[in-house]
Amino acid sequence: MIWLARMVVLALVLSAMSARAAASSPLAPLPATIRVNISLLGTTYAKIGSTGALTVTREDGAVVYQGSENTVARRAVRRLADTSQTPVSVRDPDERRSLLQLFRQARQRAQVDDIPIVSVPFEFSVEGDGSNPLAAPLFSAQQVTPLHYLASGGLLTFNGRAYRGTLDVTRDDEGDMIVVNQVDTASYLASVIGSEEPTTWMPEALAAQAIAARTYLSTHLARHDNYDLEGDTRDQEYDGLAGEAASTVKAVDRTAGLIATYNGRPIEALYSANAGGITEDSENVYANALPYLRSVPSPADEIAQASSWGHTSWQWTTEFTAPQLRSYIGARGIDVGDPQRIDLVRLTGTGRVLSAKIVGSTGSRDIGKDTARYYFGLRSTLFNVTTHPEETEYVDASNVERVRQLEFLGATVEHTFTMNVKDPDRAAQTLRVLGWQYRLPARFVFAGKGYGHGVGMSQWGAQGMALGGKSAEEILRHYYLGIEITTVGGA
Repeated sequence: MIWLARMVVLALVLSAMSARAAASSPLAPLPATIRVNISLLGTTYAKIGSTGALTVTREDGAVVYQGSENTVARRAVRRLADTSQTPVSVRDPDERRSLLQLFRQARQRAQVDDIPIVSVPFEFSVEGDGSNPLAAPLFSAQQVTPLHYLASGGLLTFNGRAYRGTLDVTRDDEGDMIVVNQVDTASYLASVIGSEEPTTWMPEALAAQAIAARTYLSTHLARHDNYDLEGDTRDQEYDGLAGEAASTVKAVDRTAGLIATYNGRPIEALYSANAGGITEDSENVYANALPYLRSVPSPADEIAQASSWGHTSWQWTTEFTAPQLRSYIGARGIDVGDPQRIDLVRLTGTGRVLSAKIVGSTGSRDIGKDTARYYFGLRSTLFNVTTHPEETEYVDASNVERVRQLEFLGATVEHTFTMNVKDPDRAAQTLRVLGWQYRLPARFVFAGKGYGHGVGMSQWGAQGMALGGKSAEEILRHYYLGIEITTVGGA
């Protein structure tokens, strides 16, 4: 048994040496370009053009289109089996651009000329001027055919939004059609910053976001077959050229090659819009307890309250009547009959909901961790919920937002408060509405703070710290405990 003990000790020593070697080995620089899925969960219609000229090629390099028109790649297209026939005329040429009119026209052709309507799995065509909407495509295929788009003298556009680099129509991991933007890493990061934060924010807040976004990128590369990252909040928000500004480009340049590391490795640089005054331990939202993603105070989040558009990321309410809540959670796969109460079963140390139970007329359903945001349509899990009976509420005429909320709830106006205003230049008087007294139905009221999962850096908190004179590094060290800012090279 002594030899077995020695082997175990040797294995532990070799494992420790391997870990130290990995921690001390130089980190690879970021790649010059990355591939971003910009079509979210996939698309069946990809309209791609260019502000200049456009060249489209297949995987084998064969050119399928060159020109300046918009092109369209589509899936599951319904069209006539024989497109050589002259289209049936319609009285209003503008109607040809309507999908309903195309179907009507195709049915007429099918009935008059006895041409069957078939479903084409994949098509590539030129949009044209609409004069012949039933014209044959440039080519058709039985499956999504990868296409490569290159612009000259301009930028590529996808569904009206401009992008640097190249575009590819390809397949995601499930085989659905997607559009992928291959772009230089610096431009990607500059767009992410402006897509995730206002470009007018403090330079140090933008710089902190640049390092966090670059770190996130370094730990999430090449997780898919045909692209690296999702272009939305599943990874990082990316709006192409629309996200860029001089301030975000400068933030990328001044932090070039910098990432946040812990024990020599890139961290999981999570961030959210507003932590509601305190961040959350990672294991209370995600699977793992990470030593640098610990709960820390985030008092600067409160500055969002003074923002005309950001105040609802600090404090918010969401209200549902029982029928509305039943419909809402039903669309998300929960059926407990008419909701009767919502129990907050477990809270984290920060006050976030770790588990909840929906009790209804026909059953109950448990909800765990961060999923309450999804099932109830909330901004964060830092909330409480109360049930309110039918009651009245006065709303000032200037409170347009509350009026809109009450109309959604189906509240009715019981009384309108007015006053007569006399025009000094005229004898006549005008009636001025001051507000209304509404009768509200019984409802569930969710009242909370914060926006997002609350783990890692709070973006509003970073802005508040920057306004208070903190540097980007100080901001990052506050939200990610025990980290180092490390140079890896690249963008």
